[in-house]
Amino acid sequence: MKKEIASLIELDRQRTLLAHIDALLGWDQETYLPKSAVDERAEQIALIQGLVHEKAVDPRVGQLLSALEKHPDLEPLEKAYLRVSRREYDKETKLPPDFVMELARQTSLAQAAWADARRTNDFALFAPHLEKVIELNKRLANYINPHGRPYDVLLDLYEEGSTEAGIAAIFAQMKADTLKILSKIQSRPQVDDSFLHRPVSADRQARISLYLMDAVGFEKDKGRLDTVAHPFTTTLGKSDIRITTRYIEDFLASSMFSTIHESGHALYEMGIDPDPEYSGTRLAEPVSMAIHESQSRLWENMIGRSKAFWERHYAKIQEMAGTLDDVDLDSFVLAINKVEPSLIRTEADEVTYGLHIILRFELESSIMADKLAVKDIPEAWNAKTKELFGLDVPNNSSGCLQDIHWSMGSFGYFPSYALGNLYAAQFWHQMHKDIPDLEAQLAAGKTSVPLAWLRKNVHCHGSFYKPDELVKKATGEGLSPRYFAEYLDNKYAAVYGY
Repeated sequence: MKKEIASLIELDRQRTLLAHIDALLGWDQETYLPKSAVDERAEQIALIQGLVHEKAVDPRVGQLLSALEKHPDLEPLEKAYLRVSRREYDKETKLPPDFVMELARQTSLAQAAWADARRTNDFALFAPHLEKVIELNKRLANYINPHGRPYDVLLDLYEEGSTEAGIAAIFAQMKADTLKILSKIQSRPQVDDSFLHRPVSADRQARISLYLMDAVGFEKDKGRLDTVAHPFTTTLGKSDIRITTRYIEDFLASSMFSTIHESGHALYEMGIDPDPEYSGTRLAEPVSMAIHESQSRLWENMIGRSKAFWERHYAKIQEMAGTLDDVDLDSFVLAINKVEPSLIRTEADEVTYGLHIILRFELESSIMADKLAVKDIPEAWNAKTKELFGLDVPNNSSGCLQDIHWSMGSFGYFPSYALGNLYAAQFWHQMHKDIPDLEAQLAAGKTSVPLAWLRKNVHCHGSFYKPDELVKKATGEGLSPRYFAEYLDNKYAAVYGY
């Protein structure tokens, strides 16, 4: 059996190496690729993803899985590895190679078209690409499960076991909780954050970002920071995790919290270590996108927007920014926690953020059910924005063109962000129980303390546990929306005094 496991691991590692090469091509496309190179890059990515798929569906993988699954004396790590491998093998073997390459080609072209469309506020430029990507997603769902509801199939790709009905129920409660808290906040005097909009050069913001990466424990010998239109994190190897941010000169908070957010993603990837024997395999990968998002949201908001964190770091940021000398710590902390309905998801406050995800979830649901045509997306987006936020959308760049995800083909991904908030709040609650002096540790600059808790309870396991098993092991109970609602209500009652 050991020989068979070793053979399966070797095949898996070959697939992982090719997947990391594919990720490198994608990272380069978003950061440094010359505009005229887009078409050839799309062909390169299609070829590499075709090779990744070829490795994933190698008949030897199926033969080894079948043989090993019959073995009566499997150890827990072996069982977990076979579970993860079987799920992916069964999915991949349902996808025709030509389809895999076409999906890769079209999403690469779509991402480039989206970047141009967003920059020029020209939805018509992106629309034909979006139509192709949607059609390919529907085909993807049909290949994987021809008897399932397409959107259920796509949701399950990002969070195992997710269904549209289940997420809709969670979001209904989240929406009610959010609107209740928002109503309380809006009844109080509002926070002044105008000083965060004083111009700070990109060079100064870059130095601040590098400082904040150090502050949260990012290992710079295992990654780097670059700039893009839409920040992301990507893993190019066990010791090569790249993060990106963007610099808006008249809004310092954007790059600061984008950098902390992406660093949270990177810290998770850097901490995955279920067992050295399984390094470079599917078991040494994140268990789900919602768990991944829980890490970025926890660092960005629960740590990164806390007064305790800034007690240690604010003086240095004042010095580096050069625009906050007249702003005391309390005023700064209030400003970075200001709650106000806004158009841009990535700049949204903690309270209204979930409404952005609900908007996208409801539109995706309509798109996948053939109830919303591409040409009607801008109008539908604007109507949902007015309904949920009370805001008018001035242009598509601030509306339906703001996110990269649809161009990437990632339908079903958005709910992970909101579910990530729920996981994060539950982890945060348990962390405080396990570390009673957590705030004091943060105030002393010891972010290594919460990082150590996350390493032990979340990061190290990789995909050994399913998401629901992981949260239960870490906190003693299954995922519950109440911790996020309680977290928001307690925090913002203190911020706004309601």
